[in-house]
Amino acid sequence: MKKSIAFIALIFCVGMIFSAYKIYEEPEYESIEFNDGFKNLKVLPQNISKDSLMGLMKSYNKALGVKCNHCHSKDKSADDVYAKEITRHMIKMTNELNEKEFNPIGEKYKNAINCATCHRGSTSPMKATAEFITKEIEVKK
Repeated sequence: MKKSIAFIALIFCVGMIFSAYKIYEEPEYESIEFNDGFKNLKVLPQNISKDSLMGLMKSYNKALGVKCNHCHSKDKSADDVYAKEITRHMIKMTNELNEKEFNPIGEKYKNAINCATCHRGSTSPMKATAEFITKEIEVKK
């Protein structure tokens, strides 16, 4: 009797552990239309290839730990999700930092900073990033 109760408890615990893990579903990038180019690209190049754009989107998904609907509604080109505008701002900031601060150091540093540098799988920059920036500002004063 004790063995069967222990066995049931073990199965229950294993089930709870597996149900606690978030199952990540890969977004369906192949379903995105690419007829006459992409619409509403305000920061990214107008002539970007589908493979390049989808590679960027996958990197954003991973760096922020989100799926496509974090920034996009059903109409991927619409500006009806505020996170998309935040993302555009962050892309500009990252590009400017890389261009002004890291590109002059050398070719291998031209893309030193990316989304994952600060976000590390979260929609908010890590606390350590905020502390680092605060200390840098204090040092420059």
